[in-house]
Amino acid sequence: MPQPAEEVAIRRSSRNRRPSDRLSSSEYVMLTDAGEPEDYEEAINGEGKEKWLEAMKDEMSSLHENHTFDLVTLPKGKKALKNKWVFRVKTDENTKEPRYKDRLVVKGFGQRKGIDFDEIFAPVVKMSSIRVVLGLAATQDLEVEQMDVRTVFLH
Repeated sequence: MPQPAEEVAIRRSSRNRRPSDRLSSSEYVMLTDAGEPEDYEEAINGEGKEKWLEAMKDEMSSLHENHTFDLVTLPKGKKALKNKWVFRVKTDENTKEPRYKDRLVVKGFGQRKGIDFDEIFAPVVKMSSIRVVLGLAATQDLEVEQMDVRTVFLH
């Protein structure tokens, strides 16, 4: 007959515990809800629906103006990739009014290599390139400014 296991006493640390001194009591994190809808239904039925609808019209106009969107009939046996609206409220330090911005994005995870695409591109700058530009700006005593291009990925 097996013998019962011995009870082991739990050992607790005897050192004095003190709060972290890296952050002072005045430093804290505030989480807010920017009121951004999660999906299309929430945008057109929720608060600020007029602003979201206007933002969607602007996005579709940009897609048409830049010739990056055409409504076509699908060939037999082909399925369209699904898409999704992504909603964001942008605030600018120079203006008091928030800007309602949205993008129509394709759910690209449904693509298959060799059938839907052959090459993969990621429009991301390398950190070393940023360091070179900032280094040149520092040595030449130039000012660095930031800007936003609304339809940068449509070109």
